[in-house]
Amino acid sequence: MKEYEVIQEITNTCGGDKVPQTKIEEMKLADPGAYVKSRHPKDFDRAVKEEMEGGGIKYTLALGAVTYKYVFNEI
Repeated sequence: MKEYEVIQEITNTCGGDKVPQTKIEEMKLADPGAYVKSRHPKDFDRAVKEEMEGGGIKYTLALGAVTYKYVFNEI
């Protein structure tokens, strides 16, 4: 398992709110993708994975008016 700083953002544009709700925490994970899949088991196949500069991993899942973003940076 590796230790990650995980930044979770939820943006809900219903009602015009474009400011994401952000949560930052440290987690020990074997696989960041498995974590995202556990949070969104029905919609995981729609998630877009992006390798970021510096080795971070970002998953974006756009579900209509709600967008979920997970950024994993290894500590």
